[in-house]
Formats: sequence, structure tokens, C-alpha cells
Amino acid sequence: MAEVEPNNSHQNKEISNNKKKHLPKYAQFLLTGIAGAAIGAGLTFGIMEVKELKSPFYQVEKVYEQLQGSYYKKVSPQTLRQGAINGMLNSLNDPFSEGLSGANQEQVNNILEGSSFGGVGIQMAVRNNKVVVDSVVADSPASKSTIKPGDEIVAVDNKKVSAAQFTKVATLVRGEIGTKVTLKLKRGNSTFNVTLKRAKISQSSLTKRTEDNATIITITQFDVNTAKDLKSALKSINTKKYPKLVIDLQDNPGGEMNAALKSASYFLPNNKIIMQYKDRTQKEVIRSDKKLSGGFHTSLRPIILINGNTASASEIFTAALVENHRAVSVGQTSYGKGTVQEVGQIADAEYKYTIAKWLTPNGTWINQKGLKPTYPVPESALAKLPQFQSMSILKKSMTGVDVATLQQYLTALGYMPKHVTGVFDDETKNAVVEFQKAHNLTADGIVNGQVQAQLYLAVAQKLQDDNPALKKALSLNLKDVED
Repeated sequence: MAEVEPNNSHQNKEISNNKKKHLPKYAQFLLTGIAGAAIGAGLTFGIMEVKELKSPFYQVEKVYEQLQGSYYKKVSPQTLRQGAINGMLNSLNDPFSEGLSGANQEQVNNILEGSSFGGVGIQMAVRNNKVVVDSVVADSPASKSTIKPGDEIVAVDNKKVSAAQFTKVATLVRGEIGTKVTLKLKRGNSTFNVTLKRAKISQSSLTKRTEDNATIITITQFDVNTAKDLKSALKSINTKKYPKLVIDLQDNPGGEMNAALKSASYFLPNNKIIMQYKDRTQKEVIRSDKKLSGGFHTSLRPIILINGNTASASEIFTAALVENHRAVSVGQTSYGKGTVQEVGQIADAEYKYTIAKWLTPNGTWINQKGLKPTYPVPESALAKLPQFQSMSILKKSMTGVDVATLQQYLTALGYMPKHVTGVFDDETKNAVVEFQKAHNLTADGIVNGQVQAQLYLAVAQKLQDDNPALKKALSLNLKDVED
């Protein structure tokens, strides 16, 4: 064993016998790790001098200085500051108190500011295995061009596209605001190019459609624009033709609390409890009033669709209406998030932390319990399909978890009988070939990333038709929603 050179630059006091002796370098970490036990004693261990604390963050400041000056490679002050913030937030053992960066920062900003992206203002759809323009957003770059609904999108910036690449098409069309994108379009027998400059496109969290005698409003999240958009949607309903209202909050993760409060107030008489708010010092009861609703009120009593991913602000909205007997709920027990977060920002660091818990109008804290639906309905089997663990190619004779996942998708989509063995056999290959033919893919029986993406898309499209909660809601009579 190689001899460890002693550290001759410091005299150290050892805790056990208080005798001076030289310490090898490998021992410095052990002593500095327990130096906190000797705070106030003025002892020196390794290379860290521990003195009486001058502030609650004296240790943090010293570690920051040492990492800035002595870490083996350069590290930015921003990285260390964010790390310290994340450490404090993680110590709370609260999954909803965290530093914000990347995707979760973008999600929070979308809630606070409204969802938007750089694009040209077209809604796309797949029809007859072609990617087509479904609609054009008003006051967008596309609305000022020759693009019309029904135009087929053949290529984006000279890259050919197909229905099998539907999700990729949206990625190609979107981009940085101010940059240009060229769409190759086909209308009838003519093909032409349109070059557009991308602009900020606002994306509503709400959509409205009709089915049977019902208006179906889907809210994907509660953001700063949701209450305004909901009011407009409610005002536009033809209640004689569509007397039933369904509000779909399935997979809605929540969002801005005030948006949920305003939205709920539209359905409640004045002075009804919407929620109770309890922080560390006081409890507040929030009631419906004209200030929240802006004087708008509807007599419609909605059927609210919920599932295990309906959370937070969505649960506030649902509980407010159901417990005040202004709505019923259909689906599965909701997520159960009974806390409220606030977003903080110091310089370039953003974070969110829990400031209170909320209770339903009846005083129930649903945290980790969720809301039970008025009419329970089992979840669609399609929604329970697993994801592929990797994008690796799958082909005949291979085995494993991803092969079993492939077989589950093919079975669910009707391309093979129930046959989940985890072995890529002839029956599996034949089913893959049939799926590829149906979606204009190379029919070679080999599953690559493109085939996986099309499987996901096919299941998503089938889920829209196979929605047990919606089917139950449409079967209910209006009297089932009333007192």
C-alpha cells in the first residue's frame, strides 16, 4: 500500500485525546465532517476553520468561498447559489417545494402568464393518413397568408412529413419568435410553398365541443386566462340545443388558485364557501361574491370528469361545486394535493414553496386522499398501457420487457389477440406489419422509434373515443345533476 503523505501545513487537534499531531490528507474529510460538533470551541480541523457562528448562514458562506476558490474545476456562482437553494427546499421533504429550472420552470411560467410558443398559428390534424391544416388561428401569421383549412402539409423547410410523424411536424413548425419557416402545401392538384415569420401564439387551456345534447368543455390547466376563456365559452352555449354541460378535468394538474376560484364562482350563488385556506397563523374562508365572478353567473350544473391525475386547483374547483350541490363528478378518485404554493424569485433563481394547506367547503383536507367521484367509473385499459423503456429497435427473435409492451399495444389496438409473452415471434411480426401498412410505414416488421411514436399516437387517438367517464356523463339525465 502506498504511504500517504502527512499534511504538514496545519496543526490539528484530535477530538479523542486533544493531542497535537499531523493528519494524513485522507483524514481531513472525516474530521471536517464532524466539525459541527465543536462549533464555538474555536478548533481547526483539516482545512476548515470553525469559529463561533456570526450568522445562520456562516457555514454556507464558508463552503461557498472554499468551492469557489479550491474546487478542482471552475464552478459558476449561479450553480452554487441554486444548489444551496435546492438543498434548503429539499430539506423540507415536500415534493411541491422545489427550485425551478428547465421544463418545470416553463410550466409554472405558462400558468402565471398563459401558455404561448413561437409558431405560425395553425391547428393540425391527421385525415386519411395525411397531415392537414385543421384550422387557422385569428390574427396569426397563417391568417394573413394564403393557407386555408384542408391544405395538406407535404414538407416543412424541405423536410418531407407524413401522418406517422405527426408529433414531429408540430416541432418543425414551431421555433424561435421572429425566425422563418417554409411550408410546402398541397391543395387539390396544386402544390405551393408559403414562407411565414414565426410569432408569439397564445395557447388556450380550454377547448369546447358538442356531442349529443351536451357541451363538453375540456380544461387542461388553470392558468391566468382560464377564467376569462371559461366565461366566454359558457356565454356561447346554446342551452336549448345543448342543455347538458360536461367539464373535463381529467389529467388536469391544477395551476393558478385564483383562476380556479373565479371559475367556480360562476356556478355558485353569492356567499357560498369555495374553499378554506389555512397557513401557519390563521384560517381564512373564501366565499363566492361579485368581485370574484365579475357579476357573471350561470345556472348550468356541470358534470365534472376527474381521474387520478386531476389535482390541486382542479380539485378546488370540483370540491367547490360538488359540495355546494351545483355539480356531480364522474370518473376515478382524484390525485389529492391539498397544499398551496407560492413562486419566489431572487436574482436569477426561481423556486416555489408551500405556504398553506386548503380545505374543501365542508372542511375536509384531501391531501394524499383525493376526491371520490359521485359516479365512480373504471379507467380505460388503454390509459394503463406502459411506455417503452427505450427507443431501441425491436425485431423477430428478440425478447424482453419492451417486446411485451409492444404486444400490449398491438393487442389494445386490435392487431393481434391477447398474446403477451415477451418473445418477438411470427405472430408479433405479422401484427407489426399490419400496423405499419395501416399507417403508411415501411412494412418490414421491425419496430423503430418512428413505429413507437405512431403506436403512442394511435392509442391517444383511440382514447378520445374510448372515454368511459365521458360515456357515463353523457348517459346521465339532467335530474341526476340536480338536487
